Amino acid sequence: MIKYFAIALATFLLMLPGGICNAEEEKVTSVLAVGPSWDKFTNEDGTGLYHEILNKVFGLYGIEVKREYMPSIRAYKLVAGGDADMMTCKAYSVDKPLALARYPMFVNHYHVFFNKDRIGPWHGRKSLNNKFLVWRVSYYLPSEFQDVDIQFRELTSGQQALGMILLGRADFYVDDINFIEDSINKNRIPFDPTRYDIQTVGTRSYHPVFNTSERGREIMKLYDEGVRKLHKTGELKPIFEKWGFEYPDYDSY
Repeated sequence: MIKYFAIALATFLLMLPGGICNAEEEKVTSVLAVGPSWDKFTNEDGTGLYHEILNKVFGLYGIEVKREYMPSIRAYKLVAGGDADMMTCKAYSVDKPLALARYPMFVNHYHVFFNKDRIGPWHGRKSLNNKFLVWRVSYYLPSEFQDVDIQFRELTSGQQALGMILLGRADFYVDDINFIEDSINKNRIPFDPTRYDIQTVGTRSYHPVFNTSERGREIMKLYDEGVRKLHKTGELKPIFEKWGFEYPDYDSY
Protein backbone atom coordinates (compact mmCIF):
# COMPACT_ATOMS: atom_id res chain seq x y z
CA MET A 1 0.00 0.00 0.00
CA ILE A 2 2.80 2.43 0.95
CA LYS A 3 4.64 1.56 -2.27
CA TYR A 4 1.61 2.40 -4.43
CA PHE A 5 1.05 5.64 -2.51
CA ALA A 6 4.67 6.73 -3.11
CA ILE A 7 4.37 6.05 -6.84
CA ALA A 8 1.11 7.99 -7.04
CA LEU A 9 2.60 10.95 -5.14
CA ALA A 10 5.67 11.06 -7.39
CA THR A 11 3.46 11.00 -10.48
CA PHE A 12 1.32 13.83 -9.10
CA LEU A 13 4.38 16.01 -8.38
CA LEU A 14 5.74 15.47 -11.87
CA MET A 15 2.44 16.64 -13.34
CA LEU A 16 2.44 19.88 -11.35
CA PRO A 17 3.23 22.93 -13.57
CA GLY A 18 6.39 24.49 -12.13
CA GLY A 19 6.46 21.90 -9.32
CA ILE A 20 9.68 20.87 -7.64
CA CYS A 21 9.81 17.72 -9.70
CA ASN A 22 8.96 19.32 -13.05
CA ALA A 23 11.03 17.23 -15.46
CA GLU A 24 11.17 19.78 -18.28
CA GLU A 25 12.65 23.28 -17.89
CA GLU A 26 10.78 26.25 -19.27
CA LYS A 27 11.97 27.00 -22.80
CA VAL A 28 13.23 30.52 -23.49
CA THR A 29 11.14 32.00 -26.31
CA SER A 30 11.96 35.70 -25.83
CA VAL A 31 14.42 37.89 -23.92
CA LEU A 32 13.92 41.41 -22.63
CA ALA A 33 16.95 43.69 -23.03
CA VAL A 34 16.93 47.04 -21.22
CA GLY A 35 19.10 50.15 -21.14
CA PRO A 36 19.42 53.65 -22.60
CA SER A 37 18.97 54.56 -26.25
CA TRP A 38 22.44 55.35 -27.60
CA ASP A 39 23.07 56.69 -31.09
CA LYS A 40 24.47 53.96 -33.38
CA PHE A 41 24.15 51.37 -30.60
CA THR A 42 20.50 51.18 -29.55
CA ASN A 43 18.56 53.55 -31.78
CA GLU A 44 14.86 53.64 -30.92
CA ASP A 45 13.96 52.61 -34.46
CA GLY A 46 15.48 49.20 -33.72
CA THR A 47 18.75 49.77 -35.57
CA GLY A 48 22.25 50.00 -34.11
CA LEU A 49 25.20 47.78 -33.18
CA TYR A 50 23.74 46.26 -30.01
CA HIS A 51 20.32 45.66 -31.56
CA GLU A 52 21.77 43.87 -34.56
CA ILE A 53 24.18 41.74 -32.53
CA LEU A 54 21.42 40.53 -30.21
CA ASN A 55 19.00 39.88 -33.05
CA LYS A 56 21.65 37.86 -34.87
CA VAL A 57 22.74 35.91 -31.79
CA PHE A 58 19.31 34.99 -30.45
CA GLY A 59 18.00 34.47 -33.96
CA LEU A 60 20.18 31.35 -33.99
CA TYR A 61 17.76 29.86 -31.46
CA GLY A 62 14.53 31.36 -32.78
CA ILE A 63 14.33 33.63 -29.71
CA GLU A 64 12.71 37.06 -30.01
CA VAL A 65 14.55 40.04 -28.53
CA LYS A 66 12.39 42.75 -26.98
CA ARG A 67 13.77 46.14 -25.94
CA GLU A 68 12.76 48.74 -23.38
CA TYR A 69 14.65 52.05 -23.11
CA MET A 70 15.52 53.50 -19.71
CA PRO A 71 18.42 54.98 -17.68
CA SER A 72 21.22 52.55 -16.82
CA ILE A 73 20.58 52.59 -13.06
CA ARG A 74 16.96 51.52 -13.50
CA ALA A 75 18.02 48.89 -16.04
CA TYR A 76 20.46 47.31 -13.56
CA LYS A 77 17.73 47.15 -10.93
CA LEU A 78 15.30 45.43 -13.30
CA VAL A 79 17.85 42.78 -14.25
CA ALA A 80 18.86 42.28 -10.60
CA GLY A 81 15.21 41.84 -9.66
CA GLY A 82 14.50 39.38 -12.46
CA ASP A 83 12.11 41.74 -14.24
CA ALA A 84 14.40 41.99 -17.31
CA ASP A 85 16.80 39.46 -18.80
CA MET A 86 19.78 41.60 -19.74
CA MET A 87 21.18 45.11 -19.81
CA THR A 88 23.46 46.49 -22.56
CA CYS A 89 26.20 47.15 -21.66
CA LYS A 90 28.73 47.57 -18.82
CA ALA A 91 32.50 47.86 -18.92
CA TYR A 92 33.61 46.59 -15.52
CA SER A 93 32.66 44.08 -12.84
CA VAL A 94 29.22 43.91 -11.27
CA ASP A 95 27.98 42.61 -7.92
CA LYS A 96 25.69 39.62 -7.41
CA PRO A 97 23.03 38.84 -8.42
CA LEU A 98 24.43 40.38 -11.63
CA ALA A 99 27.09 38.92 -13.91
CA LEU A 100 28.88 39.97 -17.09
CA ALA A 101 28.90 37.78 -20.17
CA ARG A 102 32.24 36.42 -21.34
CA TYR A 103 32.16 38.08 -24.75
CA PRO A 104 31.82 41.86 -25.24
CA MET A 105 29.50 43.67 -27.63
CA PHE A 106 31.85 46.61 -28.04
CA VAL A 107 35.52 47.41 -27.48
CA ASN A 108 36.74 50.95 -27.73
CA HIS A 109 38.99 53.64 -26.37
CA TYR A 110 37.65 56.15 -23.87
CA HIS A 111 38.53 59.81 -24.02
CA VAL A 112 38.59 63.12 -22.18
CA PHE A 113 37.16 66.43 -23.38
CA PHE A 114 38.89 69.52 -21.98
CA ASN A 115 39.72 73.20 -22.36
CA LYS A 116 43.25 73.51 -23.80
CA ASP A 117 43.87 76.88 -22.12
CA ARG A 118 42.95 75.44 -18.72
CA ILE A 119 44.98 72.22 -19.02
CA GLY A 120 47.97 73.33 -21.08
CA PRO A 121 50.10 70.98 -23.23
CA TRP A 122 48.80 67.40 -23.33
CA HIS A 123 51.08 64.81 -21.68
CA GLY A 124 48.86 61.74 -21.82
CA ARG A 125 47.32 60.36 -18.63
CA LYS A 126 49.84 62.39 -16.61
CA SER A 127 47.76 65.44 -17.51
CA LEU A 128 44.93 64.01 -15.37
CA ASN A 129 47.03 64.18 -12.20
CA ASN A 130 45.59 66.45 -9.49
CA LYS A 131 42.61 67.31 -11.69
CA PHE A 132 38.81 67.22 -11.30
CA LEU A 133 37.09 64.70 -13.60
CA VAL A 134 33.39 64.25 -14.35
CA TRP A 135 31.54 61.32 -15.91
CA ARG A 136 28.09 59.81 -16.05
CA VAL A 137 26.81 57.81 -13.07
CA SER A 138 28.17 54.22 -13.05
CA TYR A 139 30.03 54.64 -16.35
CA TYR A 140 33.53 54.76 -14.84
CA LEU A 141 35.28 53.87 -11.60
CA PRO A 142 37.99 55.71 -9.66
CA SER A 143 39.99 52.46 -9.82
CA GLU A 144 40.39 53.03 -13.57
CA PHE A 145 42.53 56.05 -12.71
CA GLN A 146 44.72 54.56 -9.98
CA ASP A 147 47.91 55.75 -11.67
CA VAL A 148 46.93 59.40 -11.15
CA ASP A 149 45.59 61.44 -8.23
CA ILE A 150 42.14 62.74 -9.16
CA GLN A 151 38.93 64.14 -7.75
CA PHE A 152 35.71 63.17 -9.50
CA ARG A 153 31.98 63.64 -9.64
CA GLU A 154 29.30 61.50 -11.27
CA LEU A 155 26.50 63.21 -13.19
CA THR A 156 23.25 61.97 -14.69
CA SER A 157 24.05 62.75 -18.34
CA GLY A 158 26.84 63.45 -20.78
CA GLN A 159 25.37 66.88 -21.45
CA GLN A 160 25.75 67.80 -17.78
CA ALA A 161 29.34 66.57 -17.79
CA LEU A 162 30.11 68.56 -20.94
CA GLY A 163 28.52 71.63 -19.38
CA MET A 164 30.83 71.36 -16.38
CA ILE A 165 33.80 71.74 -18.74
CA LEU A 166 32.30 74.52 -20.82
CA LEU A 167 31.39 76.50 -17.69
CA GLY A 168 34.84 75.98 -16.16
CA ARG A 169 33.61 73.89 -13.22
CA ALA A 170 35.70 70.77 -13.96
CA ASP A 171 38.90 69.85 -15.79
CA PHE A 172 37.99 66.74 -17.81
CA TYR A 173 34.82 65.08 -19.08
CA VAL A 174 35.42 61.32 -19.47
CA ASP A 175 33.44 59.29 -22.01
CA ASP A 176 33.45 57.22 -25.18
CA ILE A 177 34.16 59.39 -28.25
CA ASN A 178 30.71 58.63 -29.69
CA PHE A 179 29.03 59.75 -26.47
CA ILE A 180 31.16 62.90 -26.29
CA GLU A 181 30.11 63.77 -29.83
CA ASP A 182 26.48 63.05 -28.95
CA SER A 183 26.76 65.35 -25.90
CA ILE A 184 28.24 68.09 -28.10
CA ASN A 185 25.42 67.71 -30.63
CA LYS A 186 22.82 68.06 -27.86
CA ASN A 187 24.65 70.91 -26.11
CA ARG A 188 22.96 74.33 -25.83
CA ILE A 189 25.87 76.24 -24.27
CA PRO A 190 27.74 78.39 -26.83
CA PHE A 191 31.47 77.61 -27.06
CA ASP A 192 34.45 77.92 -29.40
CA PRO A 193 35.48 74.37 -30.49
CA THR A 194 39.03 75.52 -31.27
CA ARG A 195 39.67 76.11 -27.56
CA TYR A 196 38.89 72.50 -26.68
CA ASP A 197 40.45 69.12 -27.35
CA ILE A 198 39.66 65.39 -27.07
CA GLN A 199 42.35 62.85 -26.19
CA THR A 200 42.44 59.08 -25.63
CA VAL A 201 43.13 57.96 -22.05
CA GLY A 202 42.31 54.24 -22.02
CA THR A 203 40.66 51.17 -23.58
CA ARG A 204 37.80 49.06 -22.26
CA SER A 205 35.35 46.37 -23.37
CA TYR A 206 31.58 46.49 -22.86
CA HIS A 207 29.69 43.33 -21.88
CA PRO A 208 25.97 42.63 -21.49
CA VAL A 209 24.74 42.17 -17.91
CA PHE A 210 22.68 39.16 -16.81
CA ASN A 211 21.12 37.82 -13.62
CA THR A 212 22.76 34.81 -11.96
CA SER A 213 19.38 33.08 -11.64
CA GLU A 214 18.79 29.80 -13.50
CA ARG A 215 17.07 31.64 -16.34
CA GLY A 216 19.74 34.35 -16.39
CA ARG A 217 22.58 31.84 -16.59
CA GLU A 218 20.83 29.98 -19.40
CA ILE A 219 20.32 33.16 -21.46
CA MET A 220 23.90 34.27 -20.83
CA LYS A 221 25.12 30.85 -22.00
CA LEU A 222 23.06 31.17 -25.19
CA TYR A 223 24.52 34.64 -25.76
CA ASP A 224 28.15 33.57 -25.29
CA GLU A 225 27.77 30.44 -27.41
CA GLY A 226 25.99 32.43 -30.11
CA VAL A 227 28.68 35.11 -30.25
CA ARG A 228 31.40 32.46 -30.45
CA LYS A 229 29.61 30.68 -33.29
CA LEU A 230 28.96 33.85 -35.29
CA HIS A 231 32.59 34.90 -34.81
CA LYS A 232 33.84 31.56 -36.13
CA THR A 233 31.54 31.69 -39.16
CA GLY A 234 32.46 35.30 -39.93
CA GLU A 235 28.86 36.53 -39.61
CA LEU A 236 29.53 38.94 -36.74
CA LYS A 237 32.25 41.14 -38.19
CA PRO A 238 30.08 42.73 -40.95
CA ILE A 239 27.80 44.19 -38.26
CA PHE A 240 30.71 46.10 -36.72
CA GLU A 241 31.90 47.20 -40.16
CA LYS A 242 28.40 48.45 -41.01
CA TRP A 243 28.36 50.76 -37.98
CA GLY A 244 32.01 51.78 -38.27
CA PHE A 245 33.24 50.22 -35.02
CA GLU A 246 36.40 48.29 -34.21
CA TYR A 247 35.93 44.51 -34.23
CA PRO A 248 36.80 42.93 -30.84
CA ASP A 249 39.52 40.28 -30.65
CA TYR A 250 37.07 37.57 -29.63
CA ASP A 251 39.77 34.88 -29.68
CA SER A 252 41.41 36.55 -26.67
CA TYR A 253 38.37 36.21 -24.38
